Amino acid sequence: MMFTVTKQIRFHHCDPAGIVFYPQFYVLLHEVQEDFLAHIGFAEHHMIEAGYGVPIVDMKTQFVSMCRNGDTVSISLALTHVGNASIGMAYRIHRGDQTVLRATAVVVYSRLPDGKPVRIPDNLRQAMQPYLEAIALETP
Repeated sequence: MMFTVTKQIRFHHCDPAGIVFYPQFYVLLHEVQEDFLAHIGFAEHHMIEAGYGVPIVDMKTQFVSMCRNGDTVSISLALTHVGNASIGMAYRIHRGDQTVLRATAVVVYSRLPDGKPVRIPDNLRQAMQPYLEAIALETP
């Protein structure tokens, strides 16, 4: 199953040419990660309050097309693996039926503030299970 949200590209996402400045795509991807975690009952701010986080340790991105201020995009997230402490994520951004971006990431469930990886709790692991997919990943 994919988790999908719709986002509006806003002025603050764009450079002076009116197109999304590429680092802003990472902001959007992180927002979707936070939306996903809240959706499955593990809001990131609550995890952080409890002393845990899920920092990104690896990300590969393929920028396929551009977006402009005012565009509406759908951003999808599926999980590619759930390991002992790591979680693989696959993202897709679409504007209509056109692919804008493909990305894969690995986040690590970690103790804060030292960042030491720890085993993903069973209740979080179970909540993520429906989103774990064997998907064909294009090489970003």
